Amino acid sequence: MQAVNRNINEQKKQTIETLRQTIKEWDISGRIGETVSKQLAQAGAIVYLASRTEANCVRVMTEIVDAGNKAVAISCDVSDINQVDAVLAQAEKETGKLDIVINNAGIDCVTPFVDCSQEEMMRVIMTNQVGVNNGLQCALRRMKKYNHGKIVTTTSFAGRRDLPHGLGFGHYGMTKAAVNYITQSAAFAGADYNINVNAVGPGIVLTKMWEDILDTAEKEGKNRKEVWNEYIKTYIPLARGAQTHEDIGYMMVFLCSKYADHITGQIIYVDGGATTA
Repeated sequence: MQAVNRNINEQKKQTIETLRQTIKEWDISGRIGETVSKQLAQAGAIVYLASRTEANCVRVMTEIVDAGNKAVAISCDVSDINQVDAVLAQAEKETGKLDIVINNAGIDCVTPFVDCSQEEMMRVIMTNQVGVNNGLQCALRRMKKYNHGKIVTTTSFAGRRDLPHGLGFGHYGMTKAAVNYITQSAAFAGADYNINVNAVGPGIVLTKMWEDILDTAEKEGKNRKEVWNEYIKTYIPLARGAQTHEDIGYMMVFLCSKYADHITGQIIYVDGGATTA
């Protein structure tokens, strides 16, 4: 979870609050969330980072502070709505306002569809759906009194299409499809209060999930680099190849800015065309 204090408008100094969840066992949010945290901090934000794995938050906080910016690390489990609200309450109390929330909770599930256990499915649902819902509800409730706010949620191209060849995105993609829907519902809920709610969908970015897929391929005797390059070639039309964490962060920062004041309820894919292939 992050909160940020920066100068958004020319003369007006604002506080930006950014909610980010990093889940150790899954870590797509770890790299993307870490990147957008640092980008917002570089823009002058006071960043509140919240994670179930506090050590990861402390590491990122230390790097942000060492770079001359401001950050706070807090332990939080996004599946617990009271913990989520407590983080936002602390950020709001200490900075005086809540302007931006980055709702970046996510863990993976790449078990083939028919083999996925109920326990694994519920684990993914509790973080990817319930956790995101908690962030949206808590942020909207606190932002309404300011008649202003920006919320950005991380989704995935897997929420729009599955991939063949046994990659097993079925239940993970199911939760991301739900994220797309509740993002639009939250946008309607926030519209009367000038709260913009959008989602950014990465494509194939080298995160913990994709590293797990490559680990499996390697155990099967395949060349890790060749398998990665084949995925990029097969699923990403744009010749530039895989997206970087910075690519995703730039879009999130844009959606937090005044230049995105009339963008809400949108699912924006930064995926090199993966959802159109």
